[in-house]
Amino acid sequence: MVILKILSCGIVILLFYGLSRRSRPKIHIPVMISCFILDMALVLYIEMSRNAIKTAVGPNPPIMKVHLVFSVAVVVLYVFQMVSGYLRYRRGGMKYHKYTGIAFMVCRVVNLVTSFLIPVTH
Repeated sequence: MVILKILSCGIVILLFYGLSRRSRPKIHIPVMISCFILDMALVLYIEMSRNAIKTAVGPNPPIMKVHLVFSVAVVVLYVFQMVSGYLRYRRGGMKYHKYTGIAFMVCRVVNLVTSFLIPVTH
């Protein structure tokens, strides 16, 4: 579905906007939390409409396996980013927030790119 890919592109653009505002917590934090909510809603919709997890364990092209690895990494890194971001905001420090953020953004972009490479089945 093209609309899901457009939404995913929009979320990635919003992530880059939020990243560009990291020195302004009053903008950065709400934008990044919104991205998390939107991404998780998108994942939930895909699971509910396509049984993505059930489909993923079946025979798939190799690009689907790559996509799945990065999809799981994105979800895991979202949790790290939310927790470390909260702790950074409340206590300061948390240098690893920056580095896991870089890893998160790389994984999210690869996730987006590979989603365009997966053959569409209806």
